[in-house]
Amino acid sequence: MDMTSFYRYSAKKYNDALLALGNVRIGTLHDFRNEEHKKGIADVNEGKKTVSHIIKYANSDDGPSIHFDAIEKFGAIGRNKDSSILLENVHLSRDFSFPDCYIHCASQLYSSETMAQFEGSDSCVEIFDVLGFYNRLTETLGTVQPVRLHTVQKVFYMEREERWDGKTWGVHPALIKEPVFSPQVEVRAIWIPVLAGNISPVVINDVGLIRYCRSKKIPQ
Repeated sequence: MDMTSFYRYSAKKYNDALLALGNVRIGTLHDFRNEEHKKGIADVNEGKKTVSHIIKYANSDDGPSIHFDAIEKFGAIGRNKDSSILLENVHLSRDFSFPDCYIHCASQLYSSETMAQFEGSDSCVEIFDVLGFYNRLTETLGTVQPVRLHTVQKVFYMEREERWDGKTWGVHPALIKEPVFSPQVEVRAIWIPVLAGNISPVVINDVGLIRYCRSKKIPQ
């Protein structure tokens, strides 16, 4: 993905703390479900999705079919390859709820429309060296909680019920947000905890992060 610059829209006191102290709050996936967060951040369905497949009609005597691949993939019924199976009006589904993980969010877009998506935001910081910033942040977070950087990737704005593509389980649940949030053009860094157990948001002060950031004028 494009790693040119990311943008952090926030209240000025928080962005000032980032530029002066390297102050960063790293949230967690499940904490974003908390409705007490401000508009644009809270999402009760964070990390959740459903994958489904509909079979109107399928007969095993007609030969190989995505539908019979589906009943095996979804674990719907056992299948004897030598037996004939007739399926009609079958709806298969599987729910996903991704385990808690650490999340840091930013935006790929510098615009007033994007800034307006985040309640209480009146300032902007540009992360102009994305790789440097997240490599450093990974090291610093690791001193608090052993983690593995899973990805730095754009968010997909889509419904949380996804049709099975015939091969995989589709988009990572932690990278899905409802289409109403699409003006945010969000990107996420995701870290997986190495150790088992509950996790909670972490606030880091690391002046080594400052070199990768700079203040940006409010977009007009």
